[in-house]
Amino acid sequence: MATVSIIMATYNRAKLLDDCLHHLRRQRFEPGDEVIVIDNGSTDATSAVLAQHAASFPVPFRHLRERRPGKSHAVAAGVAFARGDIWAFIDDDVNVTPTWLTVLRDALKDERIALVGGPVVPRWECRAPSWLRTAAGTRARFTAPLALLDFGSSSCEIGERTLLGANLAIRREVMQQMGGFSTELGKLRGTLLSGEDHDLCRRVQSAGFTAVYTPSAVVHHWVPRERMRLRYFFAWFYWSGITNAALDASQPRAGRMFLGVPAYLVRRFVVGLATSPVAALRGRIGEAVDRMLDVAFAAGYAAGQWRLVTVTGSEAPLRRAT
Repeated sequence: MATVSIIMATYNRAKLLDDCLHHLRRQRFEPGDEVIVIDNGSTDATSAVLAQHAASFPVPFRHLRERRPGKSHAVAAGVAFARGDIWAFIDDDVNVTPTWLTVLRDALKDERIALVGGPVVPRWECRAPSWLRTAAGTRARFTAPLALLDFGSSSCEIGERTLLGANLAIRREVMQQMGGFSTELGKLRGTLLSGEDHDLCRRVQSAGFTAVYTPSAVVHHWVPRERMRLRYFFAWFYWSGITNAALDASQPRAGRMFLGVPAYLVRRFVVGLATSPVAALRGRIGEAVDRMLDVAFAAGYAAGQWRLVTVTGSEAPLRRAT
């Protein structure tokens, strides 16, 4: 039986973390499994929560500390201690379903599969605004800023799509071969940079391994009130543009370019600026927001491409150009 190391970074979410660990302890663990939680500099009651759970957890429970800010730095610290054959990653604001671990372990019994993940469904702090409820049901991109994922009710290879680090498991030897998550693209405080999951899925498949979505491995993700605001959505897509510019920097460019920006993004920027106000005046709020997300993404891509904001390999990987 393959052993599993469950790895989770946490920062100042003591209440959510406590709930997460209560759900996690109900999993069907096997001998050799372990849980590793990395505190990324919390100043709330996180230490007390971790100590309480460590005293009675059904498998070895490791509490580590990583001073460098950023989820990828924290996860890298946990990976260095992981001993399982499989490394499973979750976030501190998700609740796993009772069979989550069993489903992931069973999926990876197929030696052809190296990476597996499942749905990330919402736990809303409050009722979502009408524009978001309408748009989320008809436009899949509206779920991305909320870190939600649903590829349907059937298992499938993910192809160009991305599994989320809130619900992802990978064979240890493959993760080691890939070099882990990219710390240059990981989440940092004060930014919405977030490309490490996409980068890992792309590298795994480019190396010839299979990545699979399985609908039975479900986690429930906390969606706070502040993430349901238009300002957050526009900021998220702006940073997504920066992330994609960084990802594209290592790939051969195809298609027409305009000042270093793909022509199709320039068109979306212009069309979005022109049509969003018209859609809003006609009462089509979801469409208006959708077009402005194109504008925000294109602006972020240009900012990244023109080095107005750059991604580096330093401890604070974002700097503003002077």
